[in-house]
Amino acid sequence: MNRYRAFGLLIESDFLLPELSIADSRDGPCDLRIVRADIGREIPEPNAQPVFDYEDPSGTVMIWPQVAGFRFRAPDLIEVEPAPNAKSELLAFPLLGPVMGWFLHLRGRMVLHASAVVWRGLAFGFLGDKLAGKSTTAAAFLRDGAQLLTDDLLVFAMDDPAVPLVQPAFAQLKLGDDSAAAVTIAGAKALPLVMDGFAKRQHRLHRLAAAPAACDALFILERGDGPAVIEWLDQKDAFLGLMRFGYNVRFANAPIAMQNRQRNFEQCVALARSLRFGVLRVPADLTRLDEVLEAVAESLAKPTTA
Repeated sequence: MNRYRAFGLLIESDFLLPELSIADSRDGPCDLRIVRADIGREIPEPNAQPVFDYEDPSGTVMIWPQVAGFRFRAPDLIEVEPAPNAKSELLAFPLLGPVMGWFLHLRGRMVLHASAVVWRGLAFGFLGDKLAGKSTTAAAFLRDGAQLLTDDLLVFAMDDPAVPLVQPAFAQLKLGDDSAAAVTIAGAKALPLVMDGFAKRQHRLHRLAAAPAACDALFILERGDGPAVIEWLDQKDAFLGLMRFGYNVRFANAPIAMQNRQRNFEQCVALARSLRFGVLRVPADLTRLDEVLEAVAESLAKPTTA
């Protein structure tokens, strides 16, 4: 059994997950076990749609054709049945994305679809629509010496709602080849595409922020031709942004009780009250990304008036 740390969890896995940080065997009892098992469900043929069955009496089932089926058998147990002849490299895409997102939601964490870094003693994250440039913007800060907290799943532990802590994920960043060419990160290793047609490849980094970080700000990214500027939002607009980019919108078909909307509402309110929240307009020209660093440094040095 392999032991790892990610998202504030100690994980034991039957599967090799080289993306994750290795944990010491003496670190204590695990929070999550990932085991190989027959989940008792047929894995659809290629080109079929993923399956999300939240009401199976044996536990929520998620299935990706050509990859694997997953069953949430217990609060600390996920069973995995790889598809016949599936590439082992593909397993991490659903497992460390939607599957982990749902597991963390069930554990009461607040999960956003975002990237986040620690830079010059401050921690902040980037939210946005697809192709808004979350990973590319994070890469610009990594080039300047920042440490990555996460790319894709931004997970908050909110035991103290006034001090939400971002849990480090794993030292990997998804970048298109054009972004990787424009933003060179020291020590990063570009990995082969696991399947033809993927728009981005994973880049393995040599380091990750080691400890949970108190978050200072969140930014919604918008791309354009103008200068890099930040517009701070009031609490109402911050709340709406958090609801929009919460990872659990991907699970809108789950039963209402499982979505736990009241908890999600309360978490969004707490984040909107405790963090600075702004719209960050990023130049589409990748050669101008240093303007973004300057805008963030200047804005975070000043108190917000929103």
